[in-house]
Amino acid sequence: MEVNILVVEDNNESAKKLDQILKPLDYKYWIIEPQDLEKMLKTIQFSVVLTELRMPYINGEQVTKNVLQSSSTTNVVIMTGYSFINSAVKIMEAGAYNYVTKPFNPLEIRLILKRAVERHFMLLKEGTKNYYMDLSVKDGLTGLYNRRFLDAQLSKKVADFKKIRYKNFSVVMIDVDNFKQYNDRYGHVSGDKLLRDLAALFQDTLRMREMDSVFRYGGEEFCIILNDADKKEAVMVSERIRILVTLYLTETISLGVATFPIDGDNPKDLIGKADQALYIAKREGKNRVVSTLGSVNE
Repeated sequence: MEVNILVVEDNNESAKKLDQILKPLDYKYWIIEPQDLEKMLKTIQFSVVLTELRMPYINGEQVTKNVLQSSSTTNVVIMTGYSFINSAVKIMEAGAYNYVTKPFNPLEIRLILKRAVERHFMLLKEGTKNYYMDLSVKDGLTGLYNRRFLDAQLSKKVADFKKIRYKNFSVVMIDVDNFKQYNDRYGHVSGDKLLRDLAALFQDTLRMREMDSVFRYGGEEFCIILNDADKKEAVMVSERIRILVTLYLTETISLGVATFPIDGDNPKDLIGKADQALYIAKREGKNRVVSTLGSVNE
């Protein structure tokens, strides 16, 4: 795998010494003036950035921030004199990987570079692993968790809540009203955008309730798990979501609510009861919330 090293140095003598140290290594490297940093970060993925601590155009702390904003897998190494080691350590607390001192010790620099490069590829591998993990539990269109993850989370929540008496949580099934007609009229691109907009609205609405989770159940159906919510609270939250959809989007939604344990003490029964309530909401005219205790009218 290709290793790219960037050196940010405004001192010619230091730049020459670093060139001599890096030349024998099997790395591609660039030695640049600080004002060229932004352009380089936009064009090349670097494993390591070596930067001078004190420069007139930009200091090492700002270089570190810029690099980490550009790439979370790039490691920053600060170059400094002995009298400024404390400053370098503070920048490490802000995200830099390590520091080297002047006058340069070639063996020290090569060892730190070797470890920084290894860390870069380890972070890349970890990121790829997380990416594929996301693919297995997240819906590609909306970015919400998918039905597979819902099944796992619901099973875990039921098991956990069975151990705690007098605890409730609720399941809300949501369906977009007249979605097929919307797709037929405006096309699938617009339909996909509507689903993404709904997903974002659901997440924003539930942001204050940090333990709640939103899932794409499939097609135009969504599911929400409302943690520590009894029937009354679940209906109130659902009605708030319904109203916000009518205010901010062109289409409407219908919602069905079921609550653990009164509507079921296992995932299949809870989803089934919420689905039944959703079916009633659609049958009664859509754009409404229905729980197993009755309907909240439009």
